[in-house]
Amino acid sequence: MKNTVYIIVIVVCLVGAAVIAYKYIFSSGTPGGIDDIPDEEMTWVKCNNPACKAEYEMGLKAYYKETEERLQPNSMTTPALICEKCGKPSVYRAVKCTNPDCGIVFIRGIVPNDFPDRCPECKRSETEEIRKKRLAGGQ
Repeated sequence: MKNTVYIIVIVVCLVGAAVIAYKYIFSSGTPGGIDDIPDEEMTWVKCNNPACKAEYEMGLKAYYKETEERLQPNSMTTPALICEKCGKPSVYRAVKCTNPDCGIVFIRGIVPNDFPDRCPECKRSETEEIRKKRLAGGQ
C-alpha cells in the first residue's frame, strides 16, 4: 500500500513537470521575449565617444535587437551600439536622472558597485528610493 502511494505521487509529479516543460520550454511564443516588448517603449542611450556625447531615446525592442546582433560569443560585457550622430560603436544604455533638479542622462552602472541607476551628479537612485518605500511599508 505504501509503495503504491509513492508511485502515484511520483507519476503525478512527472506529469506535472512534463506539462510545465511543454508550456514554458517547448511551446512557441514563450512570453517575455524581445518580440513581446511594445514598439513604443523607449530607453535612453548615450554615446561614450568624448568628441560626441550624444544622448537620445530609442525603442527598447530595437536596443535589445541591435545588442543581440552585435553580441560576441563568450563576451562578458554588453556591446556598444553604433551612434546615430557620430557613427562610432560607442552607444550604451543610459538612464535619465529622475531628480527634477538634475535630469542628466548617464550610462547605466557608471557608479561602480552601486545601483545601475545611481546618478553620478546628485547621487539619487530611483531603485533605492523604491526599495526604501517598500521596506517602510509603502507601495
